[in-house]
Amino acid sequence: MKTPLLYKVYRTLRSGWKRMTPEAQRALQTFVASQQTVGGYMNAGGRADAYYSQFGRLLEAVFSPHRLLGMPISLTVQESRHKDTIYSQFFDFLEGELHLVNPKPNAVILPQIMTTNAVCCLLAMQHQSDGQPDPDLLVWLQARHDETCGFHATDEAPIPDLLSTAVALFTLRLVGAEVRDATDFIHAHWLDNGGFAPTVLDDYSDVEYVFYGLLALGSI
Repeated sequence: MKTPLLYKVYRTLRSGWKRMTPEAQRALQTFVASQQTVGGYMNAGGRADAYYSQFGRLLEAVFSPHRLLGMPISLTVQESRHKDTIYSQFFDFLEGELHLVNPKPNAVILPQIMTTNAVCCLLAMQHQSDGQPDPDLLVWLQARHDETCGFHATDEAPIPDLLSTAVALFTLRLVGAEVRDATDFIHAHWLDNGGFAPTVLDDYSDVEYVFYGLLALGSI
């Protein structure tokens, strides 16, 4: 059985963290600490949020690996489970891997509007299940990047974003496909406050986008 995908994600985050200079690491840690509030990590409204707290706790373990020992691994995905068959199956798949069930993905119908995230979920499940990644999906995914080496969320998205880029780079490396150097794209999303912005048009961050910034850095 392959190493569970969540552990591969953690190792990639650690790799991204190690690529940063000590000064950048301190700035990032300071930003993450600023996102803590009573009861966990805050959402855009400044309130403790279980979804964001997942990212915050995982980042704590990235900064200090000893914290990973004994840390309960749970997935707060209720919001996603009801939106799309692929996401629902993907989170069930992750849970199955953690419980050594060795899950196999069932046939999944792609949404009418294909997204980078959904395609990456399916490719990752295929790979982890010892299946061959769908070559048509790989071609589609690789075509989502532009001259900046960032990836667009959909065919219609006007600019690339950090989330799509992070999951695309991680997935392409996971399945052994070519990964282009997106260092400049990632650095363009680095903010003075120590976080990572969703797009180059944004000037805010949160712990979720710190996660995507490190995932992207660790995947190149």
